[in-house]
Amino acid sequence: MLKKADTKIEVFNQIIIWYHKHIIHFMFFFIITGLPILSDKFKFLAYIFGIPVSWLGEINTSAEILSVGIQVARIFHRVTALFFILASIPFVIVMLKDIKSWQIWPEKWGIKAIFGGINDLYKTYIKFEHPEIGKYNMGQKLFAWFIIIAMIMMTISGWILAFRDSYSENLWQWARGIHAIFFVLITFFLIIHIYIGTHPINRCGLKAIFRTGEVDLEHIKEKHSRWYKKLTNS
Repeated sequence: MLKKADTKIEVFNQIIIWYHKHIIHFMFFFIITGLPILSDKFKFLAYIFGIPVSWLGEINTSAEILSVGIQVARIFHRVTALFFILASIPFVIVMLKDIKSWQIWPEKWGIKAIFGGINDLYKTYIKFEHPEIGKYNMGQKLFAWFIIIAMIMMTISGWILAFRDSYSENLWQWARGIHAIFFVLITFFLIIHIYIGTHPINRCGLKAIFRTGEVDLEHIKEKHSRWYKKLTNS
């Protein structure tokens, strides 16, 4: 039975650490290549891609550089998507094998559980207290499910857009709208995720997800009391 305060508990295995690190790289390229495609307000990013290409050929006007830049951004966007899918396949396979041990499932159901979860979020992020929660609070679980759904939708809609000639115009127009909506939502929630993840209250978790994958049992006892009880059978 686990009891020693300095006992190390694995909270993230090596493939989760590996995938989390590389997802940052993918998201960076998705954002800088996707924004100029999404809106003219970010066309300055297209120039970043277009100007180097203009040095190689007879491309002189601003409009030509912008047009080429958008095309280059689109190519990089699709190449990044390909590498993202290739990296995601082994991650998904390993995670699905342990789907029963996922701790992002609701521990309780009903209206009372929802309000209790919201109250836990208030105590954690507003009052900086430690309510009785498991490995993840309600906000972390919802974010995990949002990312799963969003990635599936982005992959499906992205595939349709990449091979739009094989689909009806109505379908790929819908796909473009879905792709844009989830792109904006992912970017927005990632900003929140980065802020909360790098906040001093999550320093142990930050170290675990990027380096060791482990935290002390004492840390779990202090901040994840419900999970602590499960680990120690207390």
